[in-house]
Amino acid sequence: MDNNRKELIRKIQTLGEVYTILSRATRLPYVICDPESFNDQVWVFESKEDLEKVVKPLTDKKNPVAAIKVENKSYLSFYTTLYTLGVNAVVFYEKDQEGTELDLEEIVKKPDFSSLPKEKQPLFNPQLQLSGIYFMQELRRGGANEEKQNLPELEEEVAANAVKSRYLMAVQRPEQGQDPKNVQVPYIKNNQGDIYQPLFTDAEEFRKFNKEQKLQALLVGFDNLEKVLIPVAKGVIINPQGFNLIIPKEKIQGLRQRFGE
Repeated sequence: MDNNRKELIRKIQTLGEVYTILSRATRLPYVICDPESFNDQVWVFESKEDLEKVVKPLTDKKNPVAAIKVENKSYLSFYTTLYTLGVNAVVFYEKDQEGTELDLEEIVKKPDFSSLPKEKQPLFNPQLQLSGIYFMQELRRGGANEEKQNLPELEEEVAANAVKSRYLMAVQRPEQGQDPKNVQVPYIKNNQGDIYQPLFTDAEEFRKFNKEQKLQALLVGFDNLEKVLIPVAKGVIINPQGFNLIIPKEKIQGLRQRFGE
């Protein structure tokens, strides 16, 4: 690695704050697939003004995005979380300069849980997170869906990954002396009064939902969803605080048959 690159990485790691693009469609960093390298990138800026210039083509295409500040104390958490989203590269824009692409691993080491017993390794679903992000970024972009030519392909990919994934399912922590069979399952009700049962791709998505820490997580595969769905639920909602993907109950079996192994 040349000295200029080392200096740039050191700068990224020690700046007091940086800025990145938030997708309002997913409530996550906006992810870009580079058309040449096919790397899945998040763009990071030294200057908010530079972000606002670079982001204009995205807003011109009616992408609902915003600038967010990331402080130095949150760098480790921010960059490590990108691994859970399937991101493998960062494009860093120094003030008034063109962007430089860096492998995510050059900035922060990828977490390695291989030494832990399999049952103690944390759950990650980067392929589902990434395909869900791309699908929702396009679906919730302004304009008619009929004009979004790659939407069916993105939907197909997220559906296939959803079937192949395992999830964290939230249940109420049983109180002392309570029969564990009577444990309550939280649900989400939309504006129309429809009820959906939340599922989570990883511990971070579960944590965002479990702010009061009254819930615990159970592991469940897609093939068992119909067995664990509460009777009033019209389906599941994956990562309600993230890309917020709804799968109606009547589609679960069909997707399992189509994409299941």
